[in-house]
Amino acid sequence: MTSNVTTENSENACVVCFKNVVIYSIGECDHPVCYECSTRMRVLCRQNECPICRQDMPKVIFTTNVQLFRNIKDYTYLMDKKFKICFDNVDIQTAYSKLLEHVCNICQGRPAFRTFQNLKDHMRKEHELHYCDLCVENLKIFTGERRCYTRQELALHRRKGDPDDKSHRGHPLCEFCDQRYMDNDELFRHLRRDHLFCHFCDADGFHQYYSSYDYLRNHFRAEHFLCEEGGCVEEKFTSVFRTEIDLKAHRASVHGRTIGKAATKQSTNT
Repeated sequence: MTSNVTTENSENACVVCFKNVVIYSIGECDHPVCYECSTRMRVLCRQNECPICRQDMPKVIFTTNVQLFRNIKDYTYLMDKKFKICFDNVDIQTAYSKLLEHVCNICQGRPAFRTFQNLKDHMRKEHELHYCDLCVENLKIFTGERRCYTRQELALHRRKGDPDDKSHRGHPLCEFCDQRYMDNDELFRHLRRDHLFCHFCDADGFHQYYSSYDYLRNHFRAEHFLCEEGGCVEEKFTSVFRTEIDLKAHRASVHGRTIGKAATKQSTNT
C-alpha cells in the first residue's frame, strides 16, 4: 500500500504531506491525516499531538475509511500498544510494520534487520556504503528514506551536500573543534554555548567567535577600550568598554581612588 504524490487541491490528499491517502489516521479531533505522517509523529518524533490542531490524542485508528472517531473508538482492533495505534485490519498493520522495517535495498529478498544499527553494519561491511551520522541523529525519517554513500560521496555530502538536493548545502564546520553540525542553527547554538564572543559586536549584529579569552582580549584591546589597570587585568568581560568616555569614567571612579590613596600614603611616608 504505497502513497503517490498528488496536488494540494486533491480531496484525497493528506493535508500534511500532500500525498494521496490510502490509509487514514483518525484521532479524537477527527482530523484525518495519512498513516505515514501519523507514524512519523507518534513513533519517530514521539509526539501524540494532531498535526493540524495540536490536540493530544491518546490513541489513533488506522483505517481506509474516513469516519468519526467517536463512532469507531470502541471497536476491537489489532493494536501497537506502545504507541497506541489501532489497525482496522491485518493489511493495514502490515503496511505500518513495513514503514518501520530496516531493509537493505541492494540485497533483494533478504529479511529485514532487527535494528537500524544491524542494517548500518551490514551496509558498511557488505557494500562499503555509509549513512551520515548527523542525518541519522537529527532527521526523523524512516529507514527506507535514508541515503547511503560511498566514502567519497559521504565526504562531499558533509562538506557541500548532495548534488541532486539543492536544499542541503552540507553540514557546517566549527573551525575551533573541527567538528560538523547538522545545520547552521545547531552550529550557532554550539558556538554560543561552548565558545566566546564579543558582547558589543554581537549586539551590533557582527557574529565573531573566539576559541579562548586570550584571543577575545586581543579583540577587546584592538577594537574597543580595555582597562588593564590594577585588578582589571584579571577581570573578564567587565573591564572592557564601548567608548573611550566610558573607559575614562571607569578609571576615574575605580582606579582614581586607588591612585589617590597610593599618593597619600607615599606623601605620609615622605
